[in-house]
Amino acid sequence: MADKLCRHGRQLCSECIFVTDSAKRAHDIVNSYVAFIPYDQRIRSWVAIKLADGGSDGTLYESKRAAVRHQSDEFTAAYFSYRGSPNGFSTVKDAAIWLEFVRQAYDSGFRLPDPDDAHGGPDLIMPMPNEHVGLQLDRFHGSN
Repeated sequence: MADKLCRHGRQLCSECIFVTDSAKRAHDIVNSYVAFIPYDQRIRSWVAIKLADGGSDGTLYESKRAAVRHQSDEFTAAYFSYRGSPNGFSTVKDAAIWLEFVRQAYDSGFRLPDPDDAHGGPDLIMPMPNEHVGLQLDRFHGSN
């Protein structure tokens, strides 16, 4: 869980993360749309990824709000946007890191999806360098 630190002293470590089946599933789903959906449509689209197993409902949404509103419980999914990543996940490890980052944010009380918000709620932007991810996770857990 989030309280455990890896050998590098991080809660979420790109060097130590174990790639789960849920991460592989999320990677395959997100990247399959890259193969089949034209770029101009894809960059304005969202996918709802289930936190429990990395699956989805098989729908590519035109907005985050539509993705959030379609879920039976909006807090059981992570919302992937192609806007900042038009080619999906670079690697399965990237999918694992993203999925775990969102899980830890939710476990720490973040409630970003909002079906009543015009944009589906605010987005959590994951910092890229390892040290920045660690600092952000420390903030989630009240360490800073």
